[in-house]
Amino acid sequence: MHATDAQRWVELPQPFLWQEAQAAGLSHSALSGAVRRREVIKIAGSLYAVRAPWLLLDPTAVHVAMARAAQASIADSVVSHVTAALVHGLPTPQGPIGKVTLTARATSRTSYPDDWRRVLQAALPDEQVVSVAGVAVTELARTVVDSFRQSRLRDALAVADAAVRLGLVQVDELRAMRAYQRRWPGIRLADEGIGLVDGRRESWLESASVAVAHRRGYSVPDSQIRIHDLDGAFVGRVDHLWRNAGVIGEADGRGKYQQGVDDSATAERIAEVVLAERDRERGLEALGFAVARWGTADLRNYGEGMCQALAAARRRARPQSIRCLWRRNDDDPLQPWVWPPVDSSAVFPAA
Repeated sequence: MHATDAQRWVELPQPFLWQEAQAAGLSHSALSGAVRRREVIKIAGSLYAVRAPWLLLDPTAVHVAMARAAQASIADSVVSHVTAALVHGLPTPQGPIGKVTLTARATSRTSYPDDWRRVLQAALPDEQVVSVAGVAVTELARTVVDSFRQSRLRDALAVADAAVRLGLVQVDELRAMRAYQRRWPGIRLADEGIGLVDGRRESWLESASVAVAHRRGYSVPDSQIRIHDLDGAFVGRVDHLWRNAGVIGEADGRGKYQQGVDDSATAERIAEVVLAERDRERGLEALGFAVARWGTADLRNYGEGMCQALAAARRRARPQSIRCLWRRNDDDPLQPWVWPPVDSSAVFPAA
């Protein structure tokens, strides 16, 4: 490969279709030589990338990059479903992402032998399509409702919560899109998901935990509640609060403990962060709450680890004895804890 040829491969979009290389004046023999020398790698049928930079990408970046090529490869197609969510910058699902998903307005083919594209056929009005970095993608409300219909509830709820939290879509827009898709496959799953959306949740783990707990029979908890003692002193902001049970749920992703801690943090600084979290939990439990903690691994096996933590917390909690003040936002007035709460009929399965 001549130096000038090498630069021409790099200048192509990554990954690139053989047709795009051909349109740039690069020959099939030049491509074959570059692949043989392992300077260019073949990713799928007619899909290639310059080896060195491509192998540095993480799975999400790979999927998003392949979305552009997939959309360019099929006429009148639009990136959709979980792929569209990733192109919009919304949370990545846990586990394998799967094929690049497209929706085509009119096609007799819904699968391709090279096995890197999943093509669905559906109505797709122009107002439901936007351009992101030059790629045709379903707009946010369509993307969220499509995700509810065809992705795991935990992943789709994380997408929806993030879109609402970031102000990219409103719940009323999701309901309107659900009405548009009223006879589409999986629409009852979208009904379930839309009813759980809360833009106050701040991570995939928080959203996924609510989805799994819901499927296990728990009521939807309040999210990001600020707890104060009776003197008004701030005690802590909690991920989830089941007020009828006096149980606080903490979805402990790594980010919670990495706040204020970078790679250069000393052992002393790390210890300070851990101890501060311990003191926060003790302060909450001194008020009569019980704190349940879980991580991503506890959502496996239908959330068994999380449910065990919640059951143990329920046995320790003393909701009738709690004396505190609380509010949802920093600028809201403090409210006294009232037992039983207005929603005292909410469900918290017996331990």
